[in-house]
Amino acid sequence: MIPLVMIPALCCDEGLYEDIIPALSDLVSPRIIIPYEATLAACAEKLLGQIEGDFIVMGTSFGGHVAREVALAAPERVKGLWIIGAGAGAIASPQAGLERSAKLRGGEAEDVYQQFYKMITHLPGERGPWAADKFLAMARRSDPLKVARQADALATRPDRWNDIGRIACPTLLLWGVHDQFAPAADGLRMAGLIPYARYVEIADCGHLPTLETPEETLEAARHWLADIKV
Repeated sequence: MIPLVMIPALCCDEGLYEDIIPALSDLVSPRIIIPYEATLAACAEKLLGQIEGDFIVMGTSFGGHVAREVALAAPERVKGLWIIGAGAGAIASPQAGLERSAKLRGGEAEDVYQQFYKMITHLPGERGPWAADKFLAMARRSDPLKVARQADALATRPDRWNDIGRIACPTLLLWGVHDQFAPAADGLRMAGLIPYARYVEIADCGHLPTLETPEETLEAARHWLADIKV
């Protein structure tokens, strides 16, 4: 069974995917990898050194950016790419990203977590408040110094709009309509540039569909995996 490498979002761990892994395990072999390098390129290299042979790669937010770099770096090995909430552009304000890294290193991690907590999910959604609380619990058990390196990678990420047309593997782009970190329009734009892309938009959902809308997320993922005949 082909591995599905799953890369969580910033401040998150395996808890981000625990609601969906059991329902995917008949199609793929899920494996969570969390790289803590200071650039996306180094994160991709780290991941590629930990997995053998062909695989499918997916990620949310930070994890989605890493997944895209992996697909670009090793097109002969990546048989599918699944991105949640990670547009192809560079960060709008690198300085703000680096200031976030400094807070994580300087003992102000809770400020960062609280800022994310207010935006990370669609709070009016059915599971929005529960998912936000779940995020905060994951963030608080994370290592701020490791997360700071991931924040550095996000703050210095390259613009990939001119490169994503080289992604030749089947690609699933899954977005919450109310994503406040990566606009759904970015996912739709990516779908128009990647040759074998499928764009799925989920209503009443923010940045973390695997927590906020697991049933809709699973439906989209299982259909996609079946169609690409993994």
